[in-house]
Amino acid sequence: MNALQTRLLTLLALALFSVTVTYWVVTLTSRQTAPMPGAAAMRTPSVEQAATIFGGQLERQANQDVHLFGILALSNGAAAIVSYGGEPAKAISLGSPLTQGVKLSEVRAKSIVIERKGGAKSEIFLPAVPPGPTIYVR
Repeated sequence: MNALQTRLLTLLALALFSVTVTYWVVTLTSRQTAPMPGAAAMRTPSVEQAATIFGGQLERQANQDVHLFGILALSNGAAAIVSYGGEPAKAISLGSPLTQGVKLSEVRAKSIVIERKGGAKSEIFLPAVPPGPTIYVR
């Protein structure tokens, strides 16, 4: 073997070694592992509901059916955007009935007061404002 053939074989062996090392480096560093399965999203039970297991009584809140979405300050009165019993939200003016036996009694800066049949009054607050940008639409 002459010197030229030895150099060509050495160069070929170096190239083969470089290709093999590159292949394994790429293969081992880019391996995508399967993601861990996520835990099933379950609603956490409330303490009141858990108490019913041991004979406790579940008390229904009086304001559970009423959801306040917004308050409107008008030049000749006030109104509130309210949903009752899972119905779509609608604007209710001061003194108007939400449903049979429930009327809008007061409108405050961050809450409303409803009056139920029999004179029982309860206050419903606006939900907390979520963090982040607010979008205004005209």
